[in-house]
Amino acid sequence: MSHDFVAAAAHSASDATRKATRRKVTFQTTIEDLEGRVLMSGATYRIRAAQAQIRVARQAKVKVHMTRAQILAARRAAQTPVINVTPSINVSTTVAGSTNSYTPAVSYVPATTSTGTAATTAAATPAPTSTSHSSSTPTTVGTVTPAGTTGNSSSTPSTGQAWPALVAPSTTTNTSTTTTPTTTTPTTTTTPTTPTTTTPTTTTTTTPTTTTPATPTPAPPTFADGTLIVNDQTGEIREYSGGQGHLISTPVAQAMGIQQGQLTTVKADQFNLIAAGKDYFPEGMYLRNAASGEISRYASGAFHVVSNPVVTKLGLNSGNTVTITADQYNKVAKSSDYFPDGMLIQNGQTNEVDMYSGGQRHWISAAVAARINLQPGQFTTISASQFNNIPQGNDYFPEGSFLQNQVTGEVSQYSGGTNHVVTGPVAVVMGLNSSQWIPVSQSQYTSIPKGGYYYPEGIFLQNNQTGEIDQYSGGQRHWVSAEVFAALSLPSGKIAAIGADQFNAIALGSNYALPAPTTTTTSNS
Repeated sequence: MSHDFVAAAAHSASDATRKATRRKVTFQTTIEDLEGRVLMSGATYRIRAAQAQIRVARQAKVKVHMTRAQILAARRAAQTPVINVTPSINVSTTVAGSTNSYTPAVSYVPATTSTGTAATTAAATPAPTSTSHSSSTPTTVGTVTPAGTTGNSSSTPSTGQAWPALVAPSTTTNTSTTTTPTTTTPTTTTTPTTPTTTTPTTTTTTTPTTTTPATPTPAPPTFADGTLIVNDQTGEIREYSGGQGHLISTPVAQAMGIQQGQLTTVKADQFNLIAAGKDYFPEGMYLRNAASGEISRYASGAFHVVSNPVVTKLGLNSGNTVTITADQYNKVAKSSDYFPDGMLIQNGQTNEVDMYSGGQRHWISAAVAARINLQPGQFTTISASQFNNIPQGNDYFPEGSFLQNQVTGEVSQYSGGTNHVVTGPVAVVMGLNSSQWIPVSQSQYTSIPKGGYYYPEGIFLQNNQTGEIDQYSGGQRHWVSAEVFAALSLPSGKIAAIGADQFNAIALGSNYALPAPTTTTTSNS
């Protein structure tokens, strides 16, 4: 009969004796069980002395709260390639002066994870444990296999976990109801050995490089802006300005009439050091494209196309234009079309006639055209598209003409782009009448900026408050003394009486003096 059975039977008998007075116990068994117990009672059983008593100190489980990022990192770590390590574990236990050293066998069985990656599991075989009696309190049951004992492979289940999970503390299992001997499982600490990867050292041998110093580029020669330089080998002529040489082609050089004495000869190697700029053309030169026959006028660094009607009006021909290659012609940037200032141009569709001036066209009304007696031979008819491409400016009025507002009747003298009002007294002295001014609409009249009052040179003005009489000339009024006024013998119709404010607004100059008398020489026959 086994030691465990005897101990259990003794414990049960003692317990039954204590409780016999309190309750009735009924025993139920089978014949087979009794026969087995009888057979086992005849066997010789040697009670093995306990070798060691090991107590496991329970520790409270630590709950670790992990973030989602840490959980994902742990999962990735579990899926990484696993290194198989066979560590050697030495555990020494000392109980009541007795020391037992043993080396449990640890094996690692690869397990396949859900991702197909082999993981390593371990089944540890610890040293034998001792058995002690305990009360009916639930106890911890563990299985310990001595070292060197070969167990059935089916009794060692695979955990299906990788190496990090195998070094976690073991989990105890609670039993209930029956009172069993307490078996203690020793805590085994396994320290894995991480293999060290050695990176080979690469030695690089650097071959010294010999640097040849670059030959410095000589500085190009300089000349005063406008200097004409010529290559002593090729005869190429350039105009030097802004540190660059601007090619003067042969046709342009011939049209300019360049003489040998105007040129500065430069050696070819020095000539070639000068940076090449845009081709040179004199300001205002007319140039013809050799391929298309198009004519442009060069001004401000650009070509201004001269349309055929304008070419005819100007009388341009091969004698007063310079023909250059299409390649040279097309390299020059183009700007607005060319019209000479003061040219009268007509829209080929609407027949509107405008005066071209300052890059703008200025409309000529029918009244103005009649005043200047405009004739068809005086204007140049161009296409509507070319006409409309010209920016429109203020209306055109002849310089010095008199304009009358058709609504108010006010008369002004037009000069310098502004209107100068002519008051009634001044107009009377001047003798202005409708035949001398141009009637214009009120909107057209008011669109013209206003300047100061108009006074003709040499007119005599009188302050209608003080009676002072001055003579106007050079934008100033000059005081006329009583003696000079008496000497002049001016009739009242030659003096314009104006308001005091208007009179005083004129700047005061020097006093008026009578002109020097002329001397008439008579000869005796």
